[in-house]
Amino acid sequence: MSANVGSPRTARDSKAQASEQAIDQAAVGVWLFGARGLLAGELLRLLELHPRLSLEGAVSRSAQPLSQAHPHWLGDKLTQTSEEAVDQIAKRLATKDKAAVFLALPHGDSAAVVAALHQRLGKDFERLALVDLAADFRLADPALYRSAYGHEHPAPAELAGFAYGLPELNRAAIQKHGRAAAAGCFATALQLASAPAARAGLLDAKLPWHFFGVTGSSGSGAEPKPGTHHPHRHGNLWAYSLEGHRHQAELVQCLRPLGMEPPIVFLPHSGPFARGIHLTAALPLARAATTQSALEIYSQAYAGEAFVEVLEGRVPDLRSVAASNRASIGVHVRGSVLCVLVTLDNVVKGGAGQALQCMNVILGFPETWGLPRFGLGVC
Repeated sequence: MSANVGSPRTARDSKAQASEQAIDQAAVGVWLFGARGLLAGELLRLLELHPRLSLEGAVSRSAQPLSQAHPHWLGDKLTQTSEEAVDQIAKRLATKDKAAVFLALPHGDSAAVVAALHQRLGKDFERLALVDLAADFRLADPALYRSAYGHEHPAPAELAGFAYGLPELNRAAIQKHGRAAAAGCFATALQLASAPAARAGLLDAKLPWHFFGVTGSSGSGAEPKPGTHHPHRHGNLWAYSLEGHRHQAELVQCLRPLGMEPPIVFLPHSGPFARGIHLTAALPLARAATTQSALEIYSQAYAGEAFVEVLEGRVPDLRSVAASNRASIGVHVRGSVLCVLVTLDNVVKGGAGQALQCMNVILGFPETWGLPRFGLGVC
């Protein structure tokens, strides 16, 4: 019944392993922009586990050993300027077929780097595997971007070149485009919670869809802020973005092709922990359903997915998914409401892990490469 990621091998794993002999054994060089940020530090940890990706350059505004910004990383790489990295990437593509770029920059900064890469690389830009971890290219509609972020998109001409980076829902487009905008952390949970039921015609789009989410302090990034200061965060809980969270727009984009634009009521909260998102969705049913029939819809939707598990008889918890690229989903029907619970690590499946999963899709690697599926457990 459930899509069980705990088994030794999923259907997708078997297919990936059968095709490994066809994969180019040479390492693909990686350049990381925004190398001092929190998600960049997590991406460095994951890249150490990857058998085919090799860090060639790390870009930061201030030159320093990368290990100073990320003591958990034991490499000796020095940060470099954006111009130096772009020149290296151009030389790499001139002599090799592949190069990969991760943009782990603040929201709004990626567009300028993409423009610089496009101008410098010319026709070779189309051979560059690129994943943006920020919000710059997640929304294909400039009007939706303006509505969510309050200003015009800085590079509308580049939007069509990016696929939305949530592999479980958009895998084919990611592979086709070769560039992806990794989905936001809350947006990932919102869509994993509601997309299967929406696609099955199970939900009423005329009534409000309610979401309650709690996120860890890592969602605020590496720079200290009053809301992430430990004495304030510990033992505390509060709501924010009461007028609407920006990640709602990614759910709107997901639902539009289905002809659905329900009123979305999403209330995010800041929780007293560092990693993780716990999302509760209360979704109005369009027709009668049982917990068992809803479970079948979700299990079929995520069958064979290495990083999504649909639980039966138990509820998701944060500890089980922390530090992994796994999302856990619980489904329950109460009267006319479908209740869906989702837990994931906002830094991994909601951030760096999602980006690496997208890059694996782009390069034709098994999606599990470099990505842990098991959480921290009880320790």
